[in-house]
Amino acid sequence: MLPDLVSLQLFQRTVELRSLSRAAALCHLSLSAASRRIAALEHHFHTPLLERAHNGVAPTPAGEALARHAQTLMRDVDLMQGDLSDYARGTVGRVRLYVNTSALSQDLPERLAQWTTQHPDIKVDVQEVRSGRIVDAVREGLADIGIVTTAPVPDLRFEPYGHDRLCVVVSQRHPLKARSVAFEALLEHEFVGLDNSAALTQAMKQAAEAAGKFLRLRIQVQSFEGVCRLVAAGQGIAVLPEGAVEAFRVPLKLRFMRLTDGWADRPMHVCVKPGVLQAPTRRLLRFLTGVAQGAT
Repeated sequence: MLPDLVSLQLFQRTVELRSLSRAAALCHLSLSAASRRIAALEHHFHTPLLERAHNGVAPTPAGEALARHAQTLMRDVDLMQGDLSDYARGTVGRVRLYVNTSALSQDLPERLAQWTTQHPDIKVDVQEVRSGRIVDAVREGLADIGIVTTAPVPDLRFEPYGHDRLCVVVSQRHPLKARSVAFEALLEHEFVGLDNSAALTQAMKQAAEAAGKFLRLRIQVQSFEGVCRLVAAGQGIAVLPEGAVEAFRVPLKLRFMRLTDGWADRPMHVCVKPGVLQAPTRRLLRFLTGVAQGAT
């Protein structure tokens, strides 16, 4: 028989506090009852889990492993209780939505606000993730719906969501003055960009390689805002989604130039697993693709 949750929570807190008596008090147990529960865990796993230290107790190597698993289990229990409490208050569905930074930086928050007004009984859990990881998450069942800028893959269903137009971002003082420019003409300059896991960074590297040149990626950061601030500080130029960084143009005194390459007009897609979807997922998918097509 598996250990009960009370014993696992007690053990986790004992390891965190390095004190069985304090952990017992937090779990509303007597010290003798707590000692029996720890002994039962050690009997179940056939190994010592705690040893006495000069200032309390300390986990054995087996105890450290159990504490890690117990922490994960208790976190999942908290999530389960939160989910079920939502259903008790009238929620009829929940959808896990993974989105890339570009979508989240544009009009997706406003779309979700509209959705919440129209469907208050369906909760949407949103996580910001890189496009490549989103595809994996949908495939693995960790996400119900994803919004990505990657090319469609055959084992998932892709629906149009919108377009993500890339532009060149420079500081007001930068000598580049053209209104539009080809990417190849930029490769003599140093760039500020996102980390290597970003689809945009990979696209830039591929375009530079196709031109037979090297991408001089001087600085790599995690966010669009970080890129824009570094560009404004004269640390290089950048290629970014125009809609996602428009808010930084005036306050950071940036200039945008149109990127003429075909790959600069990136289609955005909503992706799901093929087959029959649960009703809440199906309704959110219909909403997202409908709004993208100008439907109300």
